[in-house]
Amino acid sequence: MENNYSKRYDRFILLLWVVIAVLVWMKLLNKAPFLEVLSITVCYITPMLIINILLSVYLLPRAMKKKKMDSFALQFILLSFISAILLTSVFGAFRYFEQIGTFPPSNLISTDDTLLSDFIDQLLTVFVVNIAFCGMRFYYEHNKLEKIHLESQLHTLQAQINPHFMFNVFNYIYYLVEKKDDLATTLLLKYTDVLRYQLYSGKKEYVCIEEEVEFLKNFVDIEKIRWEDKLDVNSSWTIQNLQTKFPPLLFITLIENAFKHVSRSSNAKGYINIIFEESTEMISLEVDNSKSALPIEKKKNSGLGLENLRNRLDILYGEKYRLSIQNSDNVYNSKLVILK
Repeated sequence: MENNYSKRYDRFILLLWVVIAVLVWMKLLNKAPFLEVLSITVCYITPMLIINILLSVYLLPRAMKKKKMDSFALQFILLSFISAILLTSVFGAFRYFEQIGTFPPSNLISTDDTLLSDFIDQLLTVFVVNIAFCGMRFYYEHNKLEKIHLESQLHTLQAQINPHFMFNVFNYIYYLVEKKDDLATTLLLKYTDVLRYQLYSGKKEYVCIEEEVEFLKNFVDIEKIRWEDKLDVNSSWTIQNLQTKFPPLLFITLIENAFKHVSRSSNAKGYINIIFEESTEMISLEVDNSKSALPIEKKKNSGLGLENLRNRLDILYGEKYRLSIQNSDNVYNSKLVILK
C-alpha cells in the first residue's frame, strides 16, 4: 500500500515537471527559432529541477526526521539564490550567443532587461516553484510519518498482551498447582504485575523508568522460573534517576527475543546476559544470548518485532538512538542506546 502511494506521488511530481517544461517551451516558442527555444528550455529547467530535487527529496525529509527545520530554512534560501543565479546566467549566456551570431537576434531576450531585473524575476520564479514542491513533499512526508506512527501505536497495543507468552505462563502455573508447588503463587503474582503494566501503563505516552525496569525484571523472573535450571540468566540494572520519563514497552522486544531464540540443549546450558543502564547522558540495554549451532527455520513474521521497534524509535528519537544487532554462529547480541 505504501509503495503504491509513493509511486503515485512520484508520478504526479514527474507530470508537474513535464507540464512546467512544456509551458516554458510554449511561452518562448513564438519569440525565437525552434532550436534556440528547445536549448534554452533544457538549460532553464535542468538546474531548477536539480536544486528542487535536492531541497524537496533529500534535505527536507532529513530535516523533518532530525527536527531541524530552522537549518532547512537557511538551506532553502541559499539554494534558491543559487538557482536564481544559474537561471539568470542562462539568459545572459543566450543573450551573448545572439550577439556573437550563434543564434539569430530574436524577441526572446529583451535588450532593456538588466542583470538585476533578470535576477529578481528568476528569484521570484524559483521561490514559487521551490515552495510549491517542498510544500507537497512536506505533506507527503507528514502523511507517511503519521501512517508509521499509527502503525507503531497499533503494534504497541498488540504487544501489550503476547498470547503465546500468556498461554505458556498459564500452562506452567497449572503445572505447578498440580504439583502443589509454592512457586505457583509467586509466578501468578509476578504475571499479574506484568499484565497490569501492559494493560494500563502500556497505554500511557511516558512512564517513570523505575516502572519500566520493574516490568522487565518481572518478565525476566517469570522466564527464569519457567526455565528452572536449564538456563543461566544474569542481569544488571543500574539507574541514576528513578523518575526519568520513558516510553513504555520499548525494551521488551530485545529481552523477549533473547528468551525466544536462546539455545535449547540437553548437553549444555544456554545463557542470557542483560545489562541495563540509565545515566544523565543516555539509557542503554544490551542483551546477549547463546544460539543453537543448528539453523532455525525462520517464521513468516520473523523480524517484525525489531522492524516495529526501529519505526517507533525513529518517531520518538530520530537521530538520538543507536540500535545494533550482532549475529554470529553461537551468540546473538542486541544493544540499544538512547541519548538524552
